[in-house]
Amino acid sequence: MKVLLRAVLFFDALVDLLLGVLLLMSPFTTLYAALQLPQPQPALFGQLLGVALVGLSVLLWQAAFNGQLTVPVARTAGYVNLASAMLIIAWMVFLELPLEGAGKIWLPTMAVVLLFFAAVQIPAAKRVRVRERQLKMERALKEQETKEPGVAPAARQTNTPEYRREPVITPPPGYGPGTEVVTEPATEDTPSAHHARQNPHS
Repeated sequence: MKVLLRAVLFFDALVDLLLGVLLLMSPFTTLYAALQLPQPQPALFGQLLGVALVGLSVLLWQAAFNGQLTVPVARTAGYVNLASAMLIIAWMVFLELPLEGAGKIWLPTMAVVLLFFAAVQIPAAKRVRVRERQLKMERALKEQETKEPGVAPAARQTNTPEYRREPVITPPPGYGPGTEVVTEPATEDTPSAHHARQNPHS
């Protein structure tokens, strides 16, 4: 679908470039007389419109090769082409635009071409946009699935203060109050009183 949209943008750029060059030649009455087209009056307005169409053709040319510009430019150009075709038809049917000979062929043909561009650009731009969003979501899901298993997501920071528990250190025996070590008295080598009372002659 995007390839078709780019092709339509390419041909739309060529058509707008030709129309822009034709309108830039608004002061040349002989050219419009040969083509049997109504000449813009005053010629300045036609030339200003020609400059705008040349600029639009450059933008369409860039959008045909730059994928980031394809969708927004195609959507805008589609509505511009639709409005232009409706104006041409309104002038031909209701406002009695003076046309002679080949002019009765050129303007209806131009209106049909613009309607064709609009009929392709508007829905195609919408479909491509929806497709690109779906692909973006699928890529995001694949990236989440390819993450290493067991890696927990980072915990969200909370506003509650964190209390730090100080480590409890137990002092060795003999240090600090209440931790005195009572040592047993050493046994003397002297004989006990019971031993002294014994009969030495026994």
